[in-house]
Amino acid sequence: MLDLTVVIVNYRCWDMLSRCLKSLNQQTVPIKKVIVSDNFSNDGRISDFKEQFAWVDWVEEKINGGFSYGCNAGARLADSKWLLFLNPDTEIPSDCLEGLLTYCDKNPNYNLISIKQINSNGENCFPYGIFPNTLNVLGPLRSLERNIIRRTQSKKAMNSNSVGSPDWISGAFVLIRQSDFKKLTSWDEFFWMYYEDIDLSKRASELGMKRVLLNDWHCVHNHGGASRKTIDITILTKAEVIISSHKYIQKHFKGISRLLAHTLVFGSTFIELSILSVFSKIKRGILKKLLSYWFRVKA
Repeated sequence: MLDLTVVIVNYRCWDMLSRCLKSLNQQTVPIKKVIVSDNFSNDGRISDFKEQFAWVDWVEEKINGGFSYGCNAGARLADSKWLLFLNPDTEIPSDCLEGLLTYCDKNPNYNLISIKQINSNGENCFPYGIFPNTLNVLGPLRSLERNIIRRTQSKKAMNSNSVGSPDWISGAFVLIRQSDFKKLTSWDEFFWMYYEDIDLSKRASELGMKRVLLNDWHCVHNHGGASRKTIDITILTKAEVIISSHKYIQKHFKGISRLLAHTLVFGSTFIELSILSVFSKIKRGILKKLLSYWFRVKA
């Protein structure tokens, strides 16, 4: 049996969750524990899933406290050496986890571990990135930095070796020893959705923990399966990307760098959405939510 607890946070992602759980149940070696932390889906479907997947430990939250909240709730029930935080819109090949854990057990210097993620068309999802700073706080600037200044962090370089060393790894697949997770004092629930994985990696970096991407293993990730189900959810989650970027800036930046970064994110987002709102209901909805956030939160 794999000395592993898998923690999955779910919110109304039932069809994809079903495929994810089936893939976990088909591993070549059984997993010690699989926990689904349901963030108050409140749609009447969990009873059927609890019956169908009786081997899963279910945590029914009374609120939707966000991704970090759900991860922490599940992790508190873990009693294994390894933890795997996994999105419900992923599927794991049957021979993946046995070989992966065997390899990682032989490499104690690997602390936060991810693997290649591909979508259903076989295309690489690139589940990693570089840390935001004042000069690259906008996405296009980060892309320039990766491809011109820090070429070892480019997508081409990161995928050319069996082991890559990105600044941060995506929260869709995070394998970590429970001892290291305790050193990090859990996921930060300050983040409701997005940037919590960058924050976890940032705190790991500050403690000298190594983040790695292992390209010899992969999973399928149908990205956005839980966050784009309706227009309202799309608006909520896309607005949360910007809100979480401000939260990350507030937590990790200081002084004039913090003020400048907030200003850059606000200015670029406001201009873009103001123009596109004329043509898009979704953009109008995102702008409305962000205006509410910007004018009630002080930088």
